[in-house]
Amino acid sequence: MAAGDPPVPGLTVADCEAPTSASLQALCTDPGLRQLVDSVQDLPYVRLGRAWTVDDEMFNRCDATLDARACLDREYRQKIKAVQAESAKRATAYVPDGNRADAKALLARIAGVYRHPVRSADGPHEAEDVLQVMPVADGAAYLDMRLSFHNGRSCTITGIAEYKKIGGFVFQDPKPGKACLLTMSLSGDELGFNDPTGACAKFCDDGASLTAETFMQKQRKKLRAAPALKQTSDYQQALQAYQARHATATATR
Repeated sequence: MAAGDPPVPGLTVADCEAPTSASLQALCTDPGLRQLVDSVQDLPYVRLGRAWTVDDEMFNRCDATLDARACLDREYRQKIKAVQAESAKRATAYVPDGNRADAKALLARIAGVYRHPVRSADGPHEAEDVLQVMPVADGAAYLDMRLSFHNGRSCTITGIAEYKKIGGFVFQDPKPGKACLLTMSLSGDELGFNDPTGACAKFCDDGASLTAETFMQKQRKKLRAAPALKQTSDYQQALQAYQARHATATATR
């Protein structure tokens, strides 16, 4: 890695300033290995972090060979095939629309407003977690979730989630970059969230997570603020993006 170059995804500058193994040395200095790791960083529906790049078992195997670089090349190519297959598998669940009747039935059970208190670390007052779920269509819901944590951190996400084959409402991320696929689903009486790629962290402060909280159906109240919610700029922008997305889909059929 040349001076001033960003580290290989998953590594830090410190890793390459003083490599502790032959594998790490090769990964830090060989452009071909960097290209392999870079090639899957934007792969949808999968989460690739440090543990994927710095695979201790793989490093140990390659350190034991005469050519750590050649070993890493082979190993990364195998890992890339596996992660590409996982991405393709998830695409079959996250891309196609789910059954419209199932979506309508689930939305009837979860639409409303949920609230529960969160005691702040800096005083006796209480913050509040709030989730609002408002139907937009049989297979779509407007999601407004604002979470507060005892450490003062918070998460805020607003937008339209659409019911997908995976069996939940998946947030349709309007922001550029790797898409947040926050998935809202009901398990028993618990409404929970999944972030399959880790990309939803961009809607949170450090140390906070959109998947850290769940809401119970017993907390659900009628969404009396729906008319006011529809007048917000967040809702209007989300609705325009939803309508444009479906207009484009209809035109290409």
